Amino acid sequence: MTRRLFYIGFAIVMTLAVPLHVRAVTVQSVVNNVPYVIGFHPLNSSAHPYVGQMHLNFNKGVISGTYTDISNRPGSPFANARNVPVAGGLSGEHVTLHIRQVTFRGTMSSDGNKISGSATIRGSIYTFAAQRGTPGSGR
Repeated sequence: MTRRLFYIGFAIVMTLAVPLHVRAVTVQSVVNNVPYVIGFHPLNSSAHPYVGQMHLNFNKGVISGTYTDISNRPGSPFANARNVPVAGGLSGEHVTLHIRQVTFRGTMSSDGNKISGSATIRGSIYTFAAQRGTPGSGR
């Protein structure tokens, strides 16, 4: 019975370890010019989000890149921004992105296709979601 419990426990631990290993590979890799479309809006708002295009570089947990405003909605905190520097970091699934004075904090999916989280902009909490791809690409 003890041996059986050991094997069950071992199987559970190994199952949980695989996703962590996959995430560790993401942190260790070097990938350049990955496009993401990001949308963000005030928490609990049903308004259309502000939208931007990011091109991010990943180098062993360090993120760099650029942000360009592509929003049709007026009043964006980054209105008319073009090629604004993005800096940040990736540790496991946790992501931090700095764009101007705003810090976006969230998580990245294990495949690197989605980033989501929140930021405080002008004293209000905003939620954001980013999807790998370019506007209109469907990916």
